[in-house]
Amino acid sequence: MSKDFTPMRSFILNCVRDDSDLPAAYRWLYKHHVADSMSQFAPYVTKYASYRALPTPPDGGNFGTYNWIMTEHYWLFNPFPAVGSTSRGLAFAEYWPDNFLEITNQPPAKELRNPQWQGSKEGYHPIVFAFVPVFWENDFKGCQRTIEDGPNFRWLVAFKYPDGISKEEGDEWFLNQLAPQLTELPELNRFVSSKVLDAPRCSPFHRVAELWFDNSRAWHKAIVGNQHKFVKPSWAKYSQFPYLEPYADFTGIFLLDRPESDHLQQFRGYVTTR
Repeated sequence: MSKDFTPMRSFILNCVRDDSDLPAAYRWLYKHHVADSMSQFAPYVTKYASYRALPTPPDGGNFGTYNWIMTEHYWLFNPFPAVGSTSRGLAFAEYWPDNFLEITNQPPAKELRNPQWQGSKEGYHPIVFAFVPVFWENDFKGCQRTIEDGPNFRWLVAFKYPDGISKEEGDEWFLNQLAPQLTELPELNRFVSSKVLDAPRCSPFHRVAELWFDNSRAWHKAIVGNQHKFVKPSWAKYSQFPYLEPYADFTGIFLLDRPESDHLQQFRGYVTTR
């Protein structure tokens, strides 16, 4: 490991076109992808877990909500040493079914992680791939929360500022104007965020954040019920909160705090019914 490298955490968000694609998507995930992935990076990843998306709340589509899984890794070194590249030096390539792009609502591109993709509410929902520091950089609310304090309805979001708006200008709004308003919401239990790391640069996003609530009703009351009150930046090109275009500039997923599968600990291959 390079002396200049700091271990990283990554988030991957995947969609399916609709629930009818779940059997094929899960078959690929557990029959091929988890085994392929562990064969590649188990020696240098300390956590590899997938979280099933919770049902999308009413109005959730207005916030770029993804409907299938979020996968989390903790990396001991950079697996993508060059911008836009994939890992090199592997004996086997990963297996991808012919219909992978279709069932996961991807654009017809050769590179699965092309950072130039643009999603849209009624169109494609590109894979979100964001690297952040292992520990959250901004801890806005709820740092004393423990597992005994109640259930956690996690809203994980990744977003970027519009073209022409620097990260510094965008963060001035998010950190100094929007975050204080969100922190005051009584329904909000936990609120953390980090900047997306520039290297490796596998996605266009600038920042990741998590906001936790008791349940979807509390999320809806806090976010949808107050969306007209949240401060709008002067540079906004999208008129509705969060003032960033859903699926293009703002994406998210609703999760539990416990993964569906902690693969390094639980995966034992594709075992079928009999």
